[in-house]
Amino acid sequence: MIPDAQARVKAFIADFHHGWERAGQPPTGLSFDPGRSEAWLAELDQLVDSHCLPGTQTGEEGVLDSRPAHSPSSETVTEIIAQDDQATVRSVVEHGTQRTYFEYRLVLQEGSWRIGRILSFFDPPGAPLVDEGEGERLLAAAQAEGPFDPIDADLELNIPSLFAAGREVFPFGTSASLSVHRLGDISCRSGVLTVRDFGYNGFDLEPLARRVPAGTYPVEVAAVGKTNVALRLRLSDRPAASWHPARRTDGTHVIGVDYGNVIIADLANLVRCEAQQVEELYVRQTEHLDAAPGTTFSLLGDVTDSAIVTSGYGDGAYPCYWGVAADGTLVALVVDFLILTEEKLSTVTAPWRPGVVDVAGLRGIEVEIVEHDGGFTVRHRGGHIRRIRALGPDDSVLMDGDRLGTAVTGDLHSQTWPTNDQPPSGSVLELTVDRGYRHV
Repeated sequence: MIPDAQARVKAFIADFHHGWERAGQPPTGLSFDPGRSEAWLAELDQLVDSHCLPGTQTGEEGVLDSRPAHSPSSETVTEIIAQDDQATVRSVVEHGTQRTYFEYRLVLQEGSWRIGRILSFFDPPGAPLVDEGEGERLLAAAQAEGPFDPIDADLELNIPSLFAAGREVFPFGTSASLSVHRLGDISCRSGVLTVRDFGYNGFDLEPLARRVPAGTYPVEVAAVGKTNVALRLRLSDRPAASWHPARRTDGTHVIGVDYGNVIIADLANLVRCEAQQVEELYVRQTEHLDAAPGTTFSLLGDVTDSAIVTSGYGDGAYPCYWGVAADGTLVALVVDFLILTEEKLSTVTAPWRPGVVDVAGLRGIEVEIVEHDGGFTVRHRGGHIRRIRALGPDDSVLMDGDRLGTAVTGDLHSQTWPTNDQPPSGSVLELTVDRGYRHV
């Protein structure tokens, strides 16, 4: 029976390559031709009919790349595991030094093997998500005690209002009702939590710097319709007397998101996972997000230790906050998806002249105008400047930074204004400064 399972996968690989050739090879991976796209989808439909269970996804739907994902010349079967009516066939695709690992899950039906699922991985079978030493370093970095940082003075937060079920809100310009969904309970035996984009796999694993008491805690997500507003891990039923940035061990309390999701998980269990295990979990759990605001699951199969939700509007950067009781006890961890917020912007002007800009309103921001042959460069660091303009004495726009490129070196931002003309006397530099946000 094992040779039959291997034969099915090899036939799939060969037919995939033939279908890719018939559909028309694009000259580059960015090419788009509606005719080719339709032909390719027809080829994939035939491929599934011939080799797979109904509804199986090949992973190449809508993708006609300049190099086929499967080809007999580049893909080698490396392992076959069969038991009763289930089989797993593993393979590797090699293109120079680049390798992609595939796993075909097959089911025996009426004496014939059919492919039920095709998984692809960046790492080989058995490879750990991180090595043991790195895992120990990450876990040891989190501490049970230490001072809490204050909230930025420019922020006007009302975090409890994000979970006021039934509250009327206007996030899209029309009235809507805020709902709160309990996703379930998750356990954290180690006390070390990570909050991150689950799609990052083995990258960006830094934990929250403060440990929580080992235990099992409810997870809730607040939403407006199908848009998540905030995620909360409830560590206690006591109210929060104050809120503080929930910093990670790398110093930031803002979670970067590139795959449209945020996960809260017991880091000790995550670093014990194999890389392929995490990749498969990511695929399976994000599939649930199409029909629900979030879900809980187990990393290792023994205890529910993770929760995953759709991150607001999707990709972005989202702050985390600790809710702290009057006696210093942690009562909540909240990720704010910045849906129910209003930006706070201020406009600062200064006389246009080369050198350091020193005027009120630039608290914490360094700005300098540098004159050189062929123009001026405005440099700034610290804080967030949304827009830079040079205005004439009659308020005419001499330079609009929105039309210029921005160079970034570390935390130094530079915009260069190419001009051979000196701004007239009385011209000013206008800066639109981001001063945080308020909850609404």
